[in-house]
Amino acid sequence: MYKNLLNWLAIVILLPSCSKSSPNISAVCEENYVGNCIIKWETSPSIPGQVKVYASLDPDCIPEVNPIASAPISDGKMTIITNNPTQRYFYSLVFENKYRVKIASRNVNIPGIQNFRDLGGYKSGEEGKLIRWGMLYRSAYIDGLKASAIKEITNIGIKTLIDFRTDDERSDIGDSLAGAKVVHLPINVDMLNPLLRNIQSGTVSSKEVGKMVQQFNRELIANHHDKYRQLFDLLLDKDNYPAIIYCTSGKGRTGVVASLILAALGIDDNTVMQDYRLSNDYYNIPKASYYAYKLPLHAQEAVTSLYTAKEEYLNAARAEIKEISGDTPTFLEEQIGLSNEEIKKLRSILLE
Repeated sequence: MYKNLLNWLAIVILLPSCSKSSPNISAVCEENYVGNCIIKWETSPSIPGQVKVYASLDPDCIPEVNPIASAPISDGKMTIITNNPTQRYFYSLVFENKYRVKIASRNVNIPGIQNFRDLGGYKSGEEGKLIRWGMLYRSAYIDGLKASAIKEITNIGIKTLIDFRTDDERSDIGDSLAGAKVVHLPINVDMLNPLLRNIQSGTVSSKEVGKMVQQFNRELIANHHDKYRQLFDLLLDKDNYPAIIYCTSGKGRTGVVASLILAALGIDDNTVMQDYRLSNDYYNIPKASYYAYKLPLHAQEAVTSLYTAKEEYLNAARAEIKEISGDTPTFLEEQIGLSNEEIKKLRSILLE
């Protein structure tokens, strides 16, 4: 799970100090399945001394009073053991009492929810700022949670759940949480429903699935502009945070929508793609496609293609944007109706 963490989750920050130059510090944090966090870091150049870790339930206020852990900077990693895995912690790493990095786990492991992760920590190229941790999450479906899972997600303080599923996809059990507002912005999947039937009947290949998913992502861009406008209206109201955007797998519709949000925040294309591909790590394809084990091999490969977050899938959405508007900022302005003032407001809410 932790392979190449420093490559695709790295946060590079130039931190203030009294010296003329500051080191580059890359740090990542990953939550394991018992609620503990593994923190890794690299510094360039090397820094002598200790790194101290402070923790808080509030990402905007991490008092540096009593460190919960410390280690030689040269160790490069540590494990934070929590005595309450139902709480989500945010950390401040202080290197040699000079350089600070705010960090949290990208993934949030809640029983009954897949692909649930924080969009915080990504660096905005234009602003030179980071997306605030604990503000905006993306996820697979949130239905029928057990009491322990409801407690855990409630502890995060979620105020708004933004659901892209259609009425046919939603469970009768419902997805409401006490004190949270559920907003349905259904994006139809009419094209994918027959595809699923064809996969189960073994009449479609993996290559054909790939082409159809790319076409579906193109249609996500070409259509549904009204839903995206409603989404951004929600995100432009700071009283709606923390919020979650989600669909069935958290990969298709949510992946494309998340790419639009990240682009609006000034996140570069490579980072957006890295975030998109994280669904391959946090969505349990075998669990979602258990029925495929009884199908022929080519049908099993087709199922895997459907649920995998492949670069060509997101690139198809990007190609559609280019054909329609030339680039994403123009698409957001001309097709979604986001003004420069609204982009600035969104960034003032989500960047720090």
